[in-house]
Amino acid sequence: MTKSIFRSLSAIAVAASLVTVSPAAMAATKADVAFSADIITSFTMFNVFFTASGSGTYANNTFSSAASDVAAGATQLVWDPASALTLSIAGNGAMTFDGLVYDAGKSAVIGDVHFVNGTTKFDFADVSVFSVGPLTPAFSTLSTGGTVSGDFALSTTGLGGVAKTLGITVPIPAQNVGKLTMTSTAAPAVPEPSTAALGLLGLAGIVTTLARRRRQG
Repeated sequence: MTKSIFRSLSAIAVAASLVTVSPAAMAATKADVAFSADIITSFTMFNVFFTASGSGTYANNTFSSAASDVAAGATQLVWDPASALTLSIAGNGAMTFDGLVYDAGKSAVIGDVHFVNGTTKFDFADVSVFSVGPLTPAFSTLSTGGTVSGDFALSTTGLGGVAKTLGITVPIPAQNVGKLTMTSTAAPAVPEPSTAALGLLGLAGIVTTLARRRRQG
């Protein structure tokens, strides 16, 4: 009887060992774009204000939004498509930035820009909104959890092109105007479906064997 129990426990250990952990666990991430107080003050002086829409939030000069998971080797971080950052210009309409993506290869935040002023509407796709300086630590560390951040500036190339098309003369400061921070929480590792199934089958077989032996005994 003791040997039988020992063999059963050994089989359970073997079956449990078959349930391995997936190495491709991803990290759930959020991103904050924090503008410096000085730049917000200067915008306010010209009756220009920032707000958030959709699932995004804007408080204390900071735009926050959930972002897609980051896997090992990823070079982009995608903000929640339902969130947007809007710049309202008193008497001159509003400019909304959505579909935001941080591109590590281009060191930039890219998005779609929509301008509305009464009946006048313009749409721009894949515009460089912010140029982002070096991140500390590296962007790749987000795949295992943690926080990375870097200074950002308004993109003179992307936003300058938009302003030119709209016929708006807006000075775009070249200096850094805030800090981009991305924080990730590593997701708990989960068993691979195939190996988990094997483990469950092994355990089921053990239970069946023990039940049969009890009936025979």
